[in-house]
Amino acid sequence: WQILINDIKQCQSKEAELSRVDKELANIRTKFKSDKGLSSYEKKKYIWKLLYIYVLGYEVEFGHMEALSLISSTKFSEKEVGYIAASVLLNENLEFVRLVINTMQKDLVSGDENFQCMALAAIANMGGKEFAEALGGDVQKILVSSLSRPIVRKKAALCLLRLFRRNPDIISADSWAGRMSNLLQERDLGVLLSSMSLLCGLVASDPTGYEIVIPRVVQVLERLARGHDIPQDYTYYGIPSPWLHIKALRVLHYFPVIDNDTVLHRLVEILEKTITNTPADNNVNKNNALHAILFESISLMMHLQVSSSLLEKCVGLLGKFVIVKEPNIRYLGLESMSRLSLVPEMMAAIRSHQEQ
Repeated sequence: WQILINDIKQCQSKEAELSRVDKELANIRTKFKSDKGLSSYEKKKYIWKLLYIYVLGYEVEFGHMEALSLISSTKFSEKEVGYIAASVLLNENLEFVRLVINTMQKDLVSGDENFQCMALAAIANMGGKEFAEALGGDVQKILVSSLSRPIVRKKAALCLLRLFRRNPDIISADSWAGRMSNLLQERDLGVLLSSMSLLCGLVASDPTGYEIVIPRVVQVLERLARGHDIPQDYTYYGIPSPWLHIKALRVLHYFPVIDNDTVLHRLVEILEKTITNTPADNNVNKNNALHAILFESISLMMHLQVSSSLLEKCVGLLGKFVIVKEPNIRYLGLESMSRLSLVPEMMAAIRSHQEQ
């Protein structure tokens, strides 16, 4: 199929490209309708061609059943092509997509991590309410299983988040609050980051019943603040996993109050250190990560209604940001300061920066 790619590249006009694509689609359609059975290689080749044509921006209205048939294969190379094609070409609204649910379920429980990963990725891309009802339980088992490797559990967490968004009934706080609390004790940063994304989706929908996870989220923040047990792969310009840091802070936004005074005190200490010890750096990428954590921390401090002295520190810090040349930082500083202006005690501190 390299010939097709070369022919497309050599087209001098859009009309010439369209003509070549129509010719290829007609040839593939004829091959699929032929009574003569196609070999494994031919099936894969024609499906790859359809995918290439699709990503060029052309409609592909056939070949879907052939892609689904490859998913049922026991060969990795065929199943891989089938899953990739299904993820790209199909969506939850197509009736015949239901035909592949049983095959996906078999792959999820097979114990073969390659098959599990491919199935989880496909479900996350095209799974709808029916997928959630049929496969949600199996995905949950993979996520909490100690027998599953981290690479599989990461995909399971994100797949479960997609299914929850399509059908919130598959997860209830009564049964999942304890599980989420356990997942937040993971040492593997990949599983922990994916689990935090799942938790963020759950509490964004309704935080009621998930209060048990708050101490665990604070423990994650303490781990990041110390830089303890953070693999190099998850360190960004010397910053321990800023993505996890921001997600953890965002999770805490969804809880109206934190009743445990000890946990609240530990959290406020972390936030105070963040706004006090965040250095400026000449590296733009590092600065962006530091600013993202800083602004999220300030936002959480406003949400928690911390002491006036800490909020005044925030005002002083924001005052430095509103005079910088970089427009994005200035905007974030102004936006945060406008929110702080709703606190009556802060008006005097904010007025001192108005002339700037």
